[in-house]
Amino acid sequence: MIYDIVIPALGATGGDVVFEEWRAQPGQFVKFGSALFVVTTDKATVEVEAFRDGYLRETLISSGATVPVQTVVGRLADTLEEPLSTGSPGDEVVEERIKQTEEPPTTGDNRPRRMLASPLARHMAAELGLDLSSIKASGSQGQILKRDIVRSVEKTRVEGGVVRVPLSPMRRVIAQRTQRSNTEVPHFHGAMVIDMTEAKALLKQAATWAEKNNLAAPTINDLTLRAAALALRQTPALNASFRGEEILYFEDIHIGVVIGLAEGMLIPVVRHADRLNLFTLAATTRQLRTAAEAGHLSNSQLSGATFTVSNLGMYGLDSFSAVINPPEAGILALGAVKEQPAAWQGNLGLRWQMIATLAVDHRAVDGITMAKFLNEFKHLLENPLGLALEAFQEYSE
Repeated sequence: MIYDIVIPALGATGGDVVFEEWRAQPGQFVKFGSALFVVTTDKATVEVEAFRDGYLRETLISSGATVPVQTVVGRLADTLEEPLSTGSPGDEVVEERIKQTEEPPTTGDNRPRRMLASPLARHMAAELGLDLSSIKASGSQGQILKRDIVRSVEKTRVEGGVVRVPLSPMRRVIAQRTQRSNTEVPHFHGAMVIDMTEAKALLKQAATWAEKNNLAAPTINDLTLRAAALALRQTPALNASFRGEEILYFEDIHIGVVIGLAEGMLIPVVRHADRLNLFTLAATTRQLRTAAEAGHLSNSQLSGATFTVSNLGMYGLDSFSAVINPPEAGILALGAVKEQPAAWQGNLGLRWQMIATLAVDHRAVDGITMAKFLNEFKHLLENPLGLALEAFQEYSE
């Protein structure tokens, strides 16, 4: 059989995406779940995976075209011998749209002028809303490079030393989602001081263990993610979503991790976070961060979170209140781990402490559930051996 390959919605708020490149060639056999092509939405650059096994028989679009979601961009087939269909009546409209978006700019005498740009430069220009034809190229082959995009932004200075930069698609989405969240979701906040002295000592031991066993060394962020996942398992009422006339309670725990980028932020998802041991969790978050920084996150890695954790402690913030990521019912904000005088077991001494602030959707979660989660989260981090015991046992000789 012949199967149409279409561009999925990918959670984009706009109706169009930029087609970046094919990850397979016509005639190549692709397996279900393998990277098939790459597009840039108003949120991020996303790898789209093959929806089934098959041979890539035909590609109908090339790099740089801006097309609507649900556009047919190619065809898969069970074999290489099956004849391809001649297309549907609507194909001419799509092809004309693609042709228009691929039409090169012209010079003053109407001769076509091809715009050359590196993939990174194209991505940056798309994020900043810049027209490539207005940017002077400095590449040896006349291509636009990253430095040209940066230089173009720096030249947007006007009177008074003010820099005027167009709102990037990613920043526009962040603005829309946070405004919607603050407007529609009744936020309810609670905070708790957590002693992290034992947790820091455990991380030193875990780092030694990781080096010995060739594993990813966990960080404070990984330890707190595991604690949050296990705390959600004990307080399932927080692993929820308010949906009009009903509340959805999720059996699976998928935690979104806020990752800051130069142009904004992304929230990739650690799936089944409560089932991952500490070292596997560390490897997973490292992989997600690398993919996010390279712009290679897939749609499946950016969707499906049931709860989010945002850690700004590495920037020195003592505490902060995060905005809930709809349609989730909660987000945990973590501040810096700092050494300071504190009472501990009847004595006064220097202890490492962190402030955790939980924001919940009060339509779905009440104060008692919030308190139960924070108390469980605190207990796990102040008695952290349980967070790593399973991993130590698994990799012990």
